[in-house]
Amino acid sequence: MKRSWTALESLLAAAVCLAGCSGEDGAPGPQGPAGPAGPSGPDGSDGSNGNNGSDGSNGGDGTAGPAGPEGPQGQGAAWLSFADVGFARTNAEKHQVRTAGRANVNGREVTIGYQAILRSHQDPARPDRACDLVASPATCVGTLLAANGQAMRDDGGELMVSNANDFTSLLAIGTNKFLVNAFEWYPSAIYVTRLAQSATGELTATASHAVDLAPVDGLYRTCAGSITPWETHISSEEAQVDARPVQAATSWAQLAATSHYSEIKAMVRYLGLDLTDADSDGLPDLAFDSFASAYTPYFHGWNVEVVVNSSGGATATKHYAMGRLGFELGYVMPDRKTAFMTDDVVNGGFFMFIADVAGKLDAGTLYAMRSYQTSAVGGGFTADLEWVNLGHATDAEIRALIHPTTGARTTFTDLFDVGTLAGDNTCAAGFKLVRATGEDSQALECLRLKPGQETAASRLETRRYANYLGATTELTKEEGLTYDPDSNRLYVALSDVTTSMGPQPGGDNHIDVAANRCGGVYALDLGPWFDSTGAKVTELAPLNWYPLIVGQAASYPATSAFVGNTCSVGGIASPDNLTYLPKYGVLMIGEDTGRHQNDAMWAYQIASGRLTRVMTTPYGSEVTSPYWVPNFGNFGYLVTAVQHPYGESDQARATDAEATGTDSWIGVVGPFPRLD
Repeated sequence: MKRSWTALESLLAAAVCLAGCSGEDGAPGPQGPAGPAGPSGPDGSDGSNGNNGSDGSNGGDGTAGPAGPEGPQGQGAAWLSFADVGFARTNAEKHQVRTAGRANVNGREVTIGYQAILRSHQDPARPDRACDLVASPATCVGTLLAANGQAMRDDGGELMVSNANDFTSLLAIGTNKFLVNAFEWYPSAIYVTRLAQSATGELTATASHAVDLAPVDGLYRTCAGSITPWETHISSEEAQVDARPVQAATSWAQLAATSHYSEIKAMVRYLGLDLTDADSDGLPDLAFDSFASAYTPYFHGWNVEVVVNSSGGATATKHYAMGRLGFELGYVMPDRKTAFMTDDVVNGGFFMFIADVAGKLDAGTLYAMRSYQTSAVGGGFTADLEWVNLGHATDAEIRALIHPTTGARTTFTDLFDVGTLAGDNTCAAGFKLVRATGEDSQALECLRLKPGQETAASRLETRRYANYLGATTELTKEEGLTYDPDSNRLYVALSDVTTSMGPQPGGDNHIDVAANRCGGVYALDLGPWFDSTGAKVTELAPLNWYPLIVGQAASYPATSAFVGNTCSVGGIASPDNLTYLPKYGVLMIGEDTGRHQNDAMWAYQIASGRLTRVMTTPYGSEVTSPYWVPNFGNFGYLVTAVQHPYGESDQARATDAEATGTDSWIGVVGPFPRLD
């Protein structure tokens, strides 16, 4: 068996070897296999960034995408200014229609002037324009015609030809051109005149004819107006007859005691009634019942639209759905649905109509302004506005009230009960205190609407009903209105800020501002308006009211050339009709004033506030119907009429050697290059 070493033997052997067996190291043995990897050490710190690589070469163009939709047309820069015609100083100048001779249009000087297309009492189709009032009265501009087409005669038997021309429009229908003009008289007349246009822009009247107004009961005091976006003419009846006292009268003597009696008689003659006074007691012999059955004040006080066809034929339509007022004008906005109406009375309102269908004014909802004055009592006039809903109506349903197929016409007493006004200007329970209607009325009355008469009252007695519902009816002499699309605001003229716009006994007194007999032009910002259900009524509702430019009272010494002018001759007085030229920022302001001896038309630069006198008119006349027509046969025109020369003042001057005649002037300032 093999022997095993003991532990002692092993130790002794090792000791012997260490002591006596030292020799050279042997060759290294082969490397053993690698041991397992140890754990990873901590990360080292980041090294510094390397240099950016060089830019790559540009790629090639991609293929063109499809064309996008055409963008909106830019406004571009536009400029128009006038030379100042100056104050009329000499007697000769005060007899003339004077206009600026030059204008600057986009940096280019343009020669302009006043083109008198027509004067009242002219027939453009006849030699020398001389009228034949017997054989052809309906072609003599300004002749007042009865419903049967015959020329009317006044109380003295004279044929009636008016020189009170007011709103005038230029209409391009097909390839033909027309001028439509109305007369602010009783009864009124509207004439359509065919125009020729020269290569240099001169307009010439070739033939005129009266519009048949019998189907709409005639017109009464057609005042200002507008051209609709669909190229029709709007005139407005400034009728002030108060139906309550007229319909309460039971005899000619009682009727004669009411306001506007002579005007009522003229409208009755228009209808064909004989008002002969054989016994010379000053009252007609006609049975009063015959008058009452033939006439109602509700025949008048409406907007009337005149549609002209390409041959010059014309049809007049009264838009009863828009309400009955002492209209200055109705103005249709670019959306073709929203319209505004100004009310030329003391204690008047401001109204908005929203048509059911764009381009049609025969049905819609009527609103009245409610003003919340934000200026101090006795200061200037600024306000926030809201709108009171007067309800919906159609032309047909309102016309049926005054032309019923059966039964009697609607009267004031069908609409309201009248209560007793107490000495402290209060009413009995169930009645409301309302400001009475009329041209100069500040009276109060106690009214109670009869059941089911809301729609009838809203249209036949629009101002009364508006006040009954809490709307503001305190404006004085609210005149012209125009739209500025560049700033999206309206401009409204008040020719006399006084009377009902100050403190009044009783009533709501929504407005109490300082008097300014020189008047002013005010701006109204537009925006969306929502009804009580949250539905949007229009995007174009006036939201506030503030002054743009106002006239300044003045007193000149007897040694001054300005003596007799009670408003500054360097500013506006009693502003009346307005018109705005889009893109150019020019507002035209016409005057109807007794506070300047010679009424003027002004150009007001919206951006700079510069005011330039562009026109002055003869003694006793007023500027009526200024209206921009930017493109009429590739020329621009400022339509302007001059009403009743020597009529309101200085009548004796009509016999001066320098006198220019009492017929009204119907024409344009221009021509301008196309302005749209």
